[in-house]
Amino acid sequence: MNRTFCVTLNREEYLEYLSYQLMQSGHMRGSRWFLLTSVPAVLITGMLLLPYKKMLFFTCVLALAALWILYGAGAVWKSYVRRKAERYYWPKLNIREFQEVRYRFSEEEVEVKEAGKRSSISYSDFQVPVPLKESFILYHGKGAFLLPYRLFEDEADMKEFLREYEKRRGAAGV
Repeated sequence: MNRTFCVTLNREEYLEYLSYQLMQSGHMRGSRWFLLTSVPAVLITGMLLLPYKKMLFFTCVLALAALWILYGAGAVWKSYVRRKAERYYWPKLNIREFQEVRYRFSEEEVEVKEAGKRSSISYSDFQVPVPLKESFILYHGKGAFLLPYRLFEDEADMKEFLREYEKRRGAAGV
């Protein structure tokens, strides 16, 4: 493998990464469970307390609860986390601009050059790439970096890169 990527992230790509990190954090788990269960709990409680005793009413309420769990809660959750990342965490980070980072994937390691600093990361330090909507997260022992999909010519190029990357990780003993 011999590929070089020059990346300057944009705000959307970084917000997507930040949202993913928030979704994976333990302190958001309670909020997610509350969002998932609150609407069905209110619907079912209302169904039990209301004197309306038609089977069609019960069926509709249960269908609404199921639709909420299957589709509604996930969409609302993603929107909630995105807004939280954008309104609360983004201003705290105080990012004014993104620096260009150069990643060189060689046969033995990945060389990272940013803001005049160079570092090398062995393939054995990398984990499986995490696909997001706009980019891949490549976690390694020292942190993570993002490879936006826009860096690749097409889907075939991206798949070829991932095959080579996994081959290098496998050869490194991961």
